[in-house]
Amino acid sequence: MHNTYPTIIWDFEGTLAYKPGLWSGTLMQVLDEYKPNHNIDICKIKPYLKDTFPWHKPDEPHHHLSKPELWWSHIEEVIANAYQAAGITKEISIHLAQLVHQRYIEPKSFILYDDTLYTLNYLISQGWKNVILSNHVPELPKIIEQLGLGHLISCCISSATIGYEKPNPEAFKIALSMCGNPKTVWMIGDSLNADIVGAQNVNIPAILVHSKYTDNIKYYADTLKNTICIIEKESVT
Repeated sequence: MHNTYPTIIWDFEGTLAYKPGLWSGTLMQVLDEYKPNHNIDICKIKPYLKDTFPWHKPDEPHHHLSKPELWWSHIEEVIANAYQAAGITKEISIHLAQLVHQRYIEPKSFILYDDTLYTLNYLISQGWKNVILSNHVPELPKIIEQLGLGHLISCCISSATIGYEKPNPEAFKIALSMCGNPKTVWMIGDSLNADIVGAQNVNIPAILVHSKYTDNIKYYADTLKNTICIIEKESVT
């Protein structure tokens, strides 16, 4: 049975909000606070975060990490290994990894784009449902609530809890099922591969935002507000 509401599936980080520094920046913030006089450059840490998070291998399901404590146990190990590789002792690295965990999920560390609230509110006023599907942490629904977006989002889905990462088709299929298999649906995100190509592979039209335009993109908007024009022009709601 199909949901009668037209639906927008949104990515979160880099689309509706941004986090200065991302993961490597958070590792450095925690290290700076714990050990202000260290001589470790971010370039010593970044290589050890590459290809280590679940979304770096989207073809591989990760149901074994679908509980928050299991997901974070894996991520903390990745972070601790990165610190150790940069020259921090194992004991301190484990402690710092736990601090990074706590820091990363702080809602105040995420900043909404200036037109996020306007765009979500406008689309709701026109009969659309807003859904989030993001490669993110297990606590994403709580972060959404504490950012004041809860009343604007019908369903918030984090890859950490469903065992699939975008652009894996299963992630999109789960999202569609959870929001009632709407007849009219769009994907909006900042990642060409994860959001745009991933959505198009399951026949969902997609709009790229907050990223550089490329010639092979059918739908592109330089702001969230400007996604509205595309959606209203192309959709029969």
